Amino acid sequence: MQIIPASEIANRIVALQALLRKNGVDAAVIRQNADMFYFTGTVQDSHLIVPSSGNPVFLVRRSLARAEAESPLRPIIQMKSLAQVREAAFQACGTTEPRTIGFELDVLPANAFFIYDEKIFPKQQIVDISGPVRQVRMIKSPWEIGIMRDAAAISKLVAESVPHLLTPGMTELELCAELEAVSRKAGNSGMTRLRAFNMEMVFGHILSGPNAAVPSYTDAPTGGPGISPAFGQGAGNRKINAGEIVSVDTMIISNGYANDQTRNFCIGPPPPRLAGAYEFVQSVHARFRDLARPGAITGELYEAVWRWAREAGWATWFMGCSDPRVTFVAHGIGVEVDEFPFIAQGQKLELQEGMVFAFEPKVIIPDEGIAGLENSYLVTSDGSESLNTATEELVII
Repeated sequence: MQIIPASEIANRIVALQALLRKNGVDAAVIRQNADMFYFTGTVQDSHLIVPSSGNPVFLVRRSLARAEAESPLRPIIQMKSLAQVREAAFQACGTTEPRTIGFELDVLPANAFFIYDEKIFPKQQIVDISGPVRQVRMIKSPWEIGIMRDAAAISKLVAESVPHLLTPGMTELELCAELEAVSRKAGNSGMTRLRAFNMEMVFGHILSGPNAAVPSYTDAPTGGPGISPAFGQGAGNRKINAGEIVSVDTMIISNGYANDQTRNFCIGPPPPRLAGAYEFVQSVHARFRDLARPGAITGELYEAVWRWAREAGWATWFMGCSDPRVTFVAHGIGVEVDEFPFIAQGQKLELQEGMVFAFEPKVIIPDEGIAGLENSYLVTSDGSESLNTATEELVII
């Protein structure tokens, strides 16, 4: 079991405290699982109270024993009632009664908010600290990058397994199951976390031919019909044929951290138009790597990529084949799949060293399929490094 080092947790809490002070927040109450894991090292049912200055207070409802084994924070206090949250927040803030208490209001359920607002902190102003939390999380430490490299290694193994498993006549679902088994045996946890409301995801979108161009309800360039309207995305029961591109878009989670990768395969020669589209997305990655460096503005990167698509004649099918199409070309990843930064329309955030994002230029042509290449990139001091080392060529089987 991989335990987050105490130094990592300490650095994260100090960084959050600096942003709390900057935003005039006396204390933060962390409640959501992804944030809890990031700041404590465990997802046991708990409340973490982080004052703007001083030591945090960690209250655990269950399981205390597991929290003590998984988190380096000390002390860990057994929580028996919600009233302890108020007491702990006052204790953490010292002699001064806190005026503002921060919660992750982007993910906190409304009924929980009313309980905290009306019963636990009736005299305090509750404010949103999801922004500061996500700002801290968007810069990855060397320790985190090491874990994300482990996830990328599993992604490579999955991609390299496709030629040994893919045969004409097998269904998308059968290929998906085989590839997921490969990933799970290699350490993929199989559980993906997303922050956005109603966003859901599984191991991957293993899609073939025209099925790959079917949009879904997710905010993603590809989706596929899935096997049921109850979860209308991902691999379906369609049989894979020779002469059509198979898109293997996978999300691997290793020790809580994500790697996002897309590679394309074809049994025999691919359709000429999609083969040309794949050459285009390869060229986009090459040009993008030269621009995606510290100081680059995310919205300007987005506009540059779209300009290349228009100049190359692929704009009609780029990042979707029907409106509304997605308004991003890359999304941050880490403990969640939709972290900062977003390389998206209108974004003004500057890239910084230590950011990690998944860049996924894709061409989606109705009734034909998709051509897409996706890497998870680390922003370094002098550019962007792909964590994904599987071949970027269109693999002909």
